[in-house]
Amino acid sequence: MTTLATFKLVSWDELPAVPIYMDQLLQLVNQRLAPLGLPAVTKTMVNSYVKQHFFSRPVGHQYNCNQLVAVLVVTILKQDFSLTTISRAILAIRESRLIEQRYGEFAMAFEQALRTQSVASLHSDTTTQAIQFAAQTVAYHLLTQQALS
Repeated sequence: MTTLATFKLVSWDELPAVPIYMDQLLQLVNQRLAPLGLPAVTKTMVNSYVKQHFFSRPVGHQYNCNQLVAVLVVTILKQDFSLTTISRAILAIRESRLIEQRYGEFAMAFEQALRTQSVASLHSDTTTQAIQFAAQTVAYHLLTQQALS
């Protein structure tokens, strides 16, 4: 059984090498995030994320790595942040063209915070800091809920 202290987000290298369909995306996201106790992601939610421009429309009803990662991150962040704030963050990350790197930064900060390890901010750029702060915020929220249950 996965606990918060042992939770691990899917790494970039573990993401599907080929585009996947909605049902596969939902299964992957919901399985990976189940240990966090978050509400399940639905087709309606994913379609809403597309309409809100969190990521581009799927090509041929298939989703790529960038879109899958966006669903994972939005699902985690929306526990503590407004969709407007998340949208601004995603836009900044998309414009940086460093999606893989930024996802890695998020995953590392989130996992370290869940393990109650300090998250060292080795970078001074504001996007990295914002990613780390956001990841820590949600992780500490989940840890607080766990401690109170």
